[in-house]
Amino acid sequence: MMNPIRREVLNGLFVLVISTLLSAAIAAFEIKFNLQVWVLIVMAVAIAISGYVTFEIALGMMTSTEEREKEWLKRVGTPARLDVGVAGASRTSAVREAIKAMIPGSDLTFMTYYGPEGGTETVFTKQAREALYSSIIEELKRGTIREYKRIICFDQDVLANDLEVKSGILRVGEGPGTIAREIGDHCRLMMETKGCSLYVAPVVFRAIVGLIGVDKVSMTVETADQNTGGRTVLGVMLFCDPPNGEIIEQFRQIERMTERRMVAVHKIRFPEDVQPTSKLATP
Repeated sequence: MMNPIRREVLNGLFVLVISTLLSAAIAAFEIKFNLQVWVLIVMAVAIAISGYVTFEIALGMMTSTEEREKEWLKRVGTPARLDVGVAGASRTSAVREAIKAMIPGSDLTFMTYYGPEGGTETVFTKQAREALYSSIIEELKRGTIREYKRIICFDQDVLANDLEVKSGILRVGEGPGTIAREIGDHCRLMMETKGCSLYVAPVVFRAIVGLIGVDKVSMTVETADQNTGGRTVLGVMLFCDPPNGEIIEQFRQIERMTERRMVAVHKIRFPEDVQPTSKLATP
């Protein structure tokens, strides 16, 4: 829709052009009647009027189209959106926007999957993670987020062979059953912050899923390195209700299935926390 000030300026210019042409016509008539001059003046006035009428019609069509689109979005909802980031924090921009738009007092849940590589997986860049984590903590302090829950998901065989993780102890490091340092720092902050809860559970859906309030869900779209098998986030798919209520409900069911076997995290172990064992002195 056109700015009202700009609209008034255009109206003023139109009035100025018409008045100038009329003044020229009156002056030409008083000096000496010249048919050619009068014809040119009449043509100029006609062109100015037709141009203004065309402008008004086009503006009306643009306005009505914009209003129809807004009304359509109100009735139908926001379509699913694929936000493809080329680098850096842009890969989480859609999720951060959705978090900022949450209704105050809403809940936020993330189910983060770690594959066989564990903490060495570079699913997100460091910049993208830091931007997302900072946005979450900021909205938590503002009161927009009532409860922030994160479920760290591992494969079934990892949990079966790792009693520490199975009992609720997260390790920062490399290899199966570990997490990256960036998320380890964030999880430690969660354990020290009111309104946060942290869990481990067997994976149900191998992706990073965010349940944002009651009406939005994000899901990572990932690629795999054919040589190493490592995962990298290509982009984020965002679903809104409406019109994607059925899809969101399916993700809610995945959340409930994950929660059935989750265990609360009570400790996060960093590599520097492990004290080297002293060697016994030989006699």
